[in-house]
Amino acid sequence: MSLKPSNCLTIDDLEVGQTHTKDYTVTEEMLKAFATVSGDYNPAHFNEDYAKSTRFRERIAHGCITVAQFSGIFGMDMPGLGTVWAKQSIEFLAPVKLNQPYTAVATVTAKDKRSATILTESFDSQGNKVATGEGVVYPIPNRVKEKMADNIQNLLA
Repeated sequence: MSLKPSNCLTIDDLEVGQTHTKDYTVTEEMLKAFATVSGDYNPAHFNEDYAKSTRFRERIAHGCITVAQFSGIFGMDMPGLGTVWAKQSIEFLAPVKLNQPYTAVATVTAKDKRSATILTESFDSQGNKVATGEGVVYPIPNRVKEKMADNIQNLLA
């Protein structure tokens, strides 16, 4: 996992239909870190006995850990450096289980002069959709990217 952004795309660089994918697995460490940040220690996430009594029959991840994957995509990859995430809708379709592989897929569906609308979907390893939504992002403005060109090149992977 790189801590450097892979892109710094402006609205002009984005194309409708452009897609970026990110594979992820929710680990116990991620669960604890998210609970620390959010304050959500729901026993559905942390207590095996409690979780067995729910409709999921096992502990599940916080839904927003899946949503957070798109923060990484937007801020680091597509559009990348300088992007501001302004809006997000989300529908959780299935639980995200611990230590299982998932893929977050971001697809540009529309754009105007300043913002892009991006379909946000996550899938399990069998291709079942576990979450779907739509985000709106503001990529780095051309004038800012031009002004910071030398610094940006040093930051990109």
